[in-house]
Amino acid sequence: MKRKEFFTSACTLGMCLCAGFSFLSSGTLSANSDETKKKESDWRLEFIHKRFAKLLESMDSTIDRETKNKILESVGRACAKENADSWKKFKDNLEGFLDEMKRLWAERTEYHKETKTIRVFGKKQESCFCPFVDRLITPKDFCSCSIGFHKEAFETILGKAVDVKIEESILRGGERCSFVINVM
Repeated sequence: MKRKEFFTSACTLGMCLCAGFSFLSSGTLSANSDETKKKESDWRLEFIHKRFAKLLESMDSTIDRETKNKILESVGRACAKENADSWKKFKDNLEGFLDEMKRLWAERTEYHKETKTIRVFGKKQESCFCPFVDRLITPKDFCSCSIGFHKEAFETILGKAVDVKIEESILRGGERCSFVINVM
């Protein structure tokens, strides 16, 4: 092997090794960075859960229950409006919407035409769907937000006012969230 070929081979190998170590170390740094971000994110989520629960508790001492429920329902309606693209296509197609609910999160749905009553039985789950909620510390009346969500969705689809009642809720100790919707 000539001297020039030796140095070319050695340099090429050296660059590959340096590049490899560079990628390896940046991958490690990236993994460490991702782990740090995850811990930071977990801390932030716990912080949000605590402050949100405290906000709801503070509402109890500053406003009456009816006003609090109206506020929470309006938050639920706003959430429904932000996600309207996924369900607005079912306007005037209640059966299609109920099928979509079953596909996404409901174990089963029922529609009784004669009584104009809809029942939605969510799937069993360990925690509330809402990312603001920690079921151990969030006050149970936050479920009024879900009432607002369902009112907005069903009123838009049906073109009529509805009344929504919570039958079962994870936040209230149930295995699922289930609702009764009465069409007015």
